Amino acid sequence: MTRQRLATLLLSLCTAAGSATVLAEDNAAPNPNLKLATGEPVRCLSLNRIDETVVLDANNVLFYTGRNEVYLNDLPHRCLGLSRNKPIMYRTSLHQLCSVDIITVLESMGSSYMPGPSCGLGMFYPISKEDADKLRKESRK
Repeated sequence: MTRQRLATLLLSLCTAAGSATVLAEDNAAPNPNLKLATGEPVRCLSLNRIDETVVLDANNVLFYTGRNEVYLNDLPHRCLGLSRNKPIMYRTSLHQLCSVDIITVLESMGSSYMPGPSCGLGMFYPISKEDADKLRKESRK
């Protein structure tokens, strides 16, 4: 089997496993971190505003912007494989990252990365930098 076929097969298996996981988690409890929201959620963030992305856990991702704002993204479904120790990537054809877009966990493969599970984003909730710092600290425990 060629490397390209093997990589395609592994990517298909990872994507299928991620999709099956999402279906199993449809009845999750409400996210307790949403009580930290300081305003109304937004559907999209401009890509040129995003300075840093921090994965807290399988349900929460922080997006820091150049305007010293922080947004908590509440994933609508638990994303198994998503953790603070793994990088993520996203692609969009627009100049915005929106609640309909997909993030992909990158799995370390020696000196390179391979796409792992993919998960849909949720709404972006503004939170204070202080609350974001507390969430980051708690996620390290």
